[in-house]
Amino acid sequence: MYYLRPWFIVCCLCLPSYSVVAERNEAVEPSVQGEDVIFLIEEDSLKGWTVPSDRWSVDRGVVIGDTGPKPIHTPEWLYSESRFADFIFSAELKLTGSLKPNSGVYFRVNPILYQRRENAPTFEAAAGYEYDVVAGKFLASLGDWYARPKLRILAERAIIDRLYNENDWNRMTLRARGNRLEYWLNGVKVLDYMDVDPKGSREGIIGLQIHDNAVMKIEMRNAHVLPITSD
Repeated sequence: MYYLRPWFIVCCLCLPSYSVVAERNEAVEPSVQGEDVIFLIEEDSLKGWTVPSDRWSVDRGVVIGDTGPKPIHTPEWLYSESRFADFIFSAELKLTGSLKPNSGVYFRVNPILYQRRENAPTFEAAAGYEYDVVAGKFLASLGDWYARPKLRILAERAIIDRLYNENDWNRMTLRARGNRLEYWLNGVKVLDYMDVDPKGSREGIIGLQIHDNAVMKIEMRNAHVLPITSD
């Protein structure tokens, strides 16, 4: 998959000035607490999720997507049954694998039939925003690959390289309010983007991806959503 840089400029935070700018630009990671919080994972069940294959399971409150020893040829997503518009999402994720491990948390998704090229097979793909879960420069980037492939907003590499725990658990938090999208990685804000494109999705389901052409395992725990009803 090729990622194209858009013409937008994204202002990301620098770690040394984090405490100074927190009040001015809402840099503090939002808390997902209160009576309205929705717990997305049950202890021993995938209830509340649309399960595409037996590659997905749950073990003591941890959702697991595992390709096994061989890669799959098309990506697949575990989708929430519930739909969300404006909300805060937070979860801990761990990505491991021996061949190009790659995943992502997709949100405001409305699945579409997608064809990579002429005469290629079609498959159901997640049209909607992505919080990219992959080691390297695309970590914590924002995209809408299947509906708007030119949209790719990168987080600041110098920051995410210091924050990311490779092959271990990382807390990933996002806030979607109207067309403003904000990402945090392990408590530090890494991206703040206003999507002015009218094609941008404003409501949909949440998805967790197993990437094609990868031998990988993605795990997710402590996944919560707090709907935002007002400012």
